[in-house]
Amino acid sequence: MMREKELVMLLAREAGNVDLLDVDAWGPDGIVVNIDGYTASRSRLPFMSWEDWGYKATVAAASDVIVAGARPVAIAYSVGAESADVLVSIARGVGLAASEMGAKVYKGDANWLGGDAWIDVAVVGLSDRPVKRSGARPGDVVVQVGYLGYGAVASRVLESRLDLRDAPREAIERARRPRPLSWAADLIARYASSASDNSDGWALTLYNIARASEVRIDLNEVVVDPALRGLVSEEEALYSWEDYNLALTVPRESLDALIRACQPHCWAVGRVSEGSGIYLRGRVVEERGWSWW
Repeated sequence: MMREKELVMLLAREAGNVDLLDVDAWGPDGIVVNIDGYTASRSRLPFMSWEDWGYKATVAAASDVIVAGARPVAIAYSVGAESADVLVSIARGVGLAASEMGAKVYKGDANWLGGDAWIDVAVVGLSDRPVKRSGARPGDVVVQVGYLGYGAVASRVLESRLDLRDAPREAIERARRPRPLSWAADLIARYASSASDNSDGWALTLYNIARASEVRIDLNEVVVDPALRGLVSEEEALYSWEDYNLALTVPRESLDALIRACQPHCWAVGRVSEGSGIYLRGRVVEERGWSWW
């Protein structure tokens, strides 16, 4: 069976897409477009309501647009479920997420079905300078925007290594409804040389940039939410998934301006050099992550 990335790339070649290994989202003349789809059986966490699911699907689709340096402005979605109540709850979640990002839902589509619920969300954003994964250059600084650790806590709950009642409330809330970092879009367009968002794990997010840019990334820090320190180790944080925080590379001369503009939500955590791979204080970071596939 094909892995998700292999299948998506095959579909892209057949449909004539842009190079998906180089972009989180893309489009013509400052318009950035993304679409994501999910089935409930594979992506709705056991502690999520239907409203949570619609909300998270919308944030997930928008995150790829945001990290490309674009402000989400328009959303369309299509949803299928077996009852009107479920459809309404999912739609409410889509609307709440759109409102928080300052975007508008322009089109919705509902489908009746007797099996697994599903949702597709398309997001359109606008950018003065869209950013790809391939722009990192030796000498750039790696910047982490947003905390890590929420997906790691969700993993423990899913794998019955942590009782939901004992999990930090903040972590479960962020796993249910990740906060959209739409405020960062303009800063990415202004300062970043490359960028990618964290859906499948922090390590894979950084590998997206390193491979597309053909560079090496050396980390000196992994920033976990202070509320989770002592619970989520640095190693777990490297593979924490669906935190929807962002990895940027920034030319050194732009670093101070970026950090001033986005404090207290971003940190310089590493550097870019010639070579390949991801390292944490000299140790190789394994290229692996989460997949619903």
